Amino acid sequence: MKSYIINLDRSPDRWQRMKDRLTSIGAAFERVPAVDGRLLTDAEISDVYRPVPGVALMTPEEVGCFLSHRKCWERIASGQDAYGCVFEDDMLISKRAGLFLVEEASWIPDDADLVKVETVVGTVWLDRTILALRDGFGLARLRSFSFGSGGYILSKTAAERLLAMTRVFSDAVDHVKFNPACGIAGSLKSYQMIPALSVQTQSFYPKGSPLIELPALAVHSAPRFPGNLMEKPWLQRKVLQALRRLGHRLRRHWRTEILFADQPGAFCTKA
Repeated sequence: MKSYIINLDRSPDRWQRMKDRLTSIGAAFERVPAVDGRLLTDAEISDVYRPVPGVALMTPEEVGCFLSHRKCWERIASGQDAYGCVFEDDMLISKRAGLFLVEEASWIPDDADLVKVETVVGTVWLDRTILALRDGFGLARLRSFSFGSGGYILSKTAAERLLAMTRVFSDAVDHVKFNPACGIAGSLKSYQMIPALSVQTQSFYPKGSPLIELPALAVHSAPRFPGNLMEKPWLQRKVLQALRRLGHRLRRHWRTEILFADQPGAFCTKA
């Protein structure tokens, strides 16, 4: 399984760091030159992006980021492997990642379209049933929206579907893949790796650390959330939030924070 690293030409230091890490774990990888949204013309943006009336516009950087991910999907769809792994270049990759990125992809469930190997700050809802992997890792179906597209594994068939469905797009790439409110995500079977193999430097290091690298690919807009609870009156919002939590619990979903594999306590998960 090859890894595809999205990297802007103006960020050679990030590429060197990613290259050093992936080489150290023995992974096969390829640099994918990122589309620099700041260099896109209005005509180039309008060819691929259709704004949704009444909501915040995607930034040019977000459009470039989406096009960069599509370049990776094209490589996965046209390649020989059943799966490919995509990383953005501001990610920390676990020293244990070789357990899964170097071996054959037989550990991935047959029905998996996407496996998220990244964690971000915040909690997610997962299936309570966890598929045990080697060395204490596990997989569970992802049952709620999860920010971030910094590290994920995509099947060849899912890459083909995503390419066909996003020739023109209206939402940022992580919303298209993970936010059921944006349509496509509801048709993808997504899993979360526990603990995660990667994390953004800004999520892992303490605030103010010189080791933090801010995302280079995108300056984010206010995302589109159809039916966003935060736009509801306080009482209505609280009632709807409670009903959503009840719905998850009735379906025996488990709410948890996903930790990065290289941090202390990452393997102390509850059942």
